[in-house]
Amino acid sequence: MNPKVFKEIIGQEKAIVFLKRVIANDKIAPAYLFTGAHGIGKTTTALAFALLLNCMDPVDGDGCTRCSSCKKVIDGNHPDLIIIEPDQGKKVIGIDQIREINRHLAFSPVLGRYRIIIVDPAEKMTEEAANAFLKALEEPPPRNILILNVKDTGELLPTIVSRCQKVPFKPLPTKDMVNWLIKEGNMEIEKARVLVKLSEGSLGKAVKLAKDQLFTDRVSWVNMLNKAINGSSDIVLDVAQEFSNLGKKAATEDKVKDDRIVLMLGIWKSWYRDILLIKLGGKSDLILNSDLGDQLKKASARYNISGLIRSLTVISRAEYDLMTNKNLLFLLERSLLELRRAANFGASPQLE
Repeated sequence: MNPKVFKEIIGQEKAIVFLKRVIANDKIAPAYLFTGAHGIGKTTTALAFALLLNCMDPVDGDGCTRCSSCKKVIDGNHPDLIIIEPDQGKKVIGIDQIREINRHLAFSPVLGRYRIIIVDPAEKMTEEAANAFLKALEEPPPRNILILNVKDTGELLPTIVSRCQKVPFKPLPTKDMVNWLIKEGNMEIEKARVLVKLSEGSLGKAVKLAKDQLFTDRVSWVNMLNKAINGSSDIVLDVAQEFSNLGKKAATEDKVKDDRIVLMLGIWKSWYRDILLIKLGGKSDLILNSDLGDQLKKASARYNISGLIRSLTVISRAEYDLMTNKNLLFLLERSLLELRRAANFGASPQLE
């Protein structure tokens, strides 16, 4: 954990101004719901908020980073800052983790003015966990602040959403992300521009893709996808098996493997989106995979618009199912077979 102060966070000025104002006016709500895509600064902002809330000597509306409270937050050992995430090796936040929160809430903060509890991502709570968390929201103890990070409020119980102050986070501006990747990531401008397009306003996703292996893997993932689409059913099954092994060389934790699958599905979606843009005669500067223009034009010859829309729907379903489906191989086999059928749905004959 490497907390930043507000002034170091890019692209979320509106949310930051709001949070600074509630502290300055002493209008701090017991629960906040930070909404928006993953990787756009929700967690970073929540930590900056926590830093300022208990800072002993704030500087220009920011945590000083020097007092004992700030140092403990930065070192990750402040007793009044609790971050609840899915247990290692699991995909969910379970009821035992929420019961632990409720035990903390029964007591006053240990050192600071406030205890801050961040649930990230909140949509990972099981139904049992969400119902247990609701009890804390119904009668929030004083000097405790709950922050839930969620991609979409529709993924939470309406009763949880209604009891939180909503703070929306927007996709980051392209220019800010490009400049950050060039300056902080020491990246060439053309690579930075492609990554920003692919990340859809998520700096976290851009940073993941910036790793040389992942940026190179993007081309491999597209080539393997096309191999499955253009080949026989047996090839589809072989390719699905290859994809299901993603991440095994890098790590054995399910979360790391799932992260790579999520990135891969995002690349597939960007690929079909680019082909659809070409078929519709869209502007070339809107193409995400702009460095793969020749391959895109060639691939577009075998699709029609209906088939592309079907393909995008298949990938969206796969992204949703990945959150709960433990049989990754089956999910990939089904998706690739459906993508193969979509490619042949009223399409022109395969080009050699």
